Amino acid sequence: MISDIVAWLAEARVVAVVRRLPEEVFHDVIAALVEGGITAIEVTMDAEGGSRLIAETRERHGAKARIGAGTVLTEQQLLDAHASGAEFFVSPHFDPALLSLAASIAKPMVPGVLSPTEVRAARQAGAEAVKIFPAAAMGPGYVRDLRGPFGDLQAMVTGGIDETNARQFIDAGAIAVGMGSSLFPKAEIAARDFASIAHRAERLRALLG
Repeated sequence: MISDIVAWLAEARVVAVVRRLPEEVFHDVIAALVEGGITAIEVTMDAEGGSRLIAETRERHGAKARIGAGTVLTEQQLLDAHASGAEFFVSPHFDPALLSLAASIAKPMVPGVLSPTEVRAARQAGAEAVKIFPAAAMGPGYVRDLRGPFGDLQAMVTGGIDETNARQFIDAGAIAVGMGSSLFPKAEIAARDFASIAHRAERLRALLG
């Protein structure tokens, strides 16, 4: 269990969103990310065998990184991820039933929100942190604007985040960024250039502090 999801996200800075990677390179990519200093790995539940991949990832990398489940859309997916050892859950949307279920098993969930109404509803339902998605479409200024009425907003941003804009979102008030394919481009995966993936992760950690 992560006792303080807000503090942990703020320390991790980058959550690597690993979505539907070819299994033959899946663990090599994650190993490169962890080597580069990424301490938060989100394995999405829309991948075939997502629960199994979470369990394998925890076994291999759990000593150095927190392993969670992403794209959690249903209660069954959440329970399956929990059974596989997921330490946190992330969804692209806000569902109070999912938040309640996560709370009942004492594990944190970060729901996806976009509008001020959704931010308020998620916080009232018990979310300590929220995920603003899709963030790049709104821009860093949107995070700054939300922090006007919600001064204590604790938000991770995902969707279109890369090396060129990640720092801008942190400066605007986000506590962490979620990044997927921009961390491990298809060309580097095809070339099995895992060193470049590790170096990118290292640069990002240095950039975001």
